[in-house]
Amino acid sequence: MEIYAQGTSVIERYAAHLDTAPELIRRASLQESGRIVQLPPHHEVPLDVLDLSTANTTGTFKSWLACVTVARCLGEDQALILGQSSGNTANAMAAYTAHAGIHAVFLHPPASRRRIVPRLARAGTVRFIEIDASEQHIKATMAACARTSGIPVAPTQRDQDEANKMRAYFLRDAARELGRQWDWHVQAISSAFGPFGFYKGVQEIRRTDRAAMRVPRFLGIQQEAVTPFVQALTGRKGDPDADMVEPTLFRRALTDELVQRMRRLCAASRGTVRHLTNTRYRRLEPHAITMLQEAGVTVARDSDGQPRERAGLYSLAGTLDAIEQELIRPGERVLAVYTGGSAPPPPGTYRPHWRARPDEAPDTISRALAEVWRGTDGRRGAEGRR
Repeated sequence: MEIYAQGTSVIERYAAHLDTAPELIRRASLQESGRIVQLPPHHEVPLDVLDLSTANTTGTFKSWLACVTVARCLGEDQALILGQSSGNTANAMAAYTAHAGIHAVFLHPPASRRRIVPRLARAGTVRFIEIDASEQHIKATMAACARTSGIPVAPTQRDQDEANKMRAYFLRDAARELGRQWDWHVQAISSAFGPFGFYKGVQEIRRTDRAAMRVPRFLGIQQEAVTPFVQALTGRKGDPDADMVEPTLFRRALTDELVQRMRRLCAASRGTVRHLTNTRYRRLEPHAITMLQEAGVTVARDSDGQPRERAGLYSLAGTLDAIEQELIRPGERVLAVYTGGSAPPPPGTYRPHWRARPDEAPDTISRALAEVWRGTDGRRGAEGRR
């Protein structure tokens, strides 16, 4: 059952803690939300879920990120941006840039095609390019094109940190109202931008009021086929040949900075990262779905009956597994983060505006930027850097 929610935009409510002017946040906002639901205890472990999916405009916690990013772009008078995504960020950014009148070109791999919302691709301000290449190659190509064109990449790392630290302020106020704190904060991770920003927010709060918020132990969950954080921090390996159960948890190559941030996060919170085998996940998934649905959390399904996205399910399944493996002990209260999976299959058929092989990608991106640039009537905050 739902035990905590806020009736106004989370980002607007805590805008004073951001670098961006509150007026710009209001212009960008599409009523970003979050709520906490309580689940039945599992082996005497109290369970709550931070639902960042069900009530958000785009059915994902990336709505928070898109609001903060687009507000910053408005403040910098950016009329055109370039981005890359596996699906959720692209949908959120497409919705928010269209709302704010900012033009955008987004890159994605073929596996993400089923995740793009067709009506967003039809917005006159947005163009999508499907590039048949790895995530690492797409990111490198995007960075090179940004340098050549002068078009800024968004979201930035700072946008990620700023947006995700809002989670800490939301949970601080929830803890006050509910009279409870959480011993564990559990999330399925790919790049881990969500947890990085959250713990930055926790530190920010505790600098002025240590009693306001406990530092929960962090537990990061990775799927068996993609375990770079687990390998880097623990030396344990998954199975790279295993099926990739959730395509949005895809990041295989980590920068040294990401690894070091995770080391510091786990050390400061007394946390850890671990992977869930496919066999174990599939055994736990039906129970996780039932628990969420009975608590009022939407788990969207495709036409074949399978969950449309499993990132949030991995958080809860990983929690159940950690309890059964006695990493999380009876009496310790857990908050599992449900990041996405509530958006239903969109009507219509999505078709990217362009498709490109790796060798074609730079020219295709340049053509797309030129086409979209013509639609901006020559406006661009980055004109002086071109």
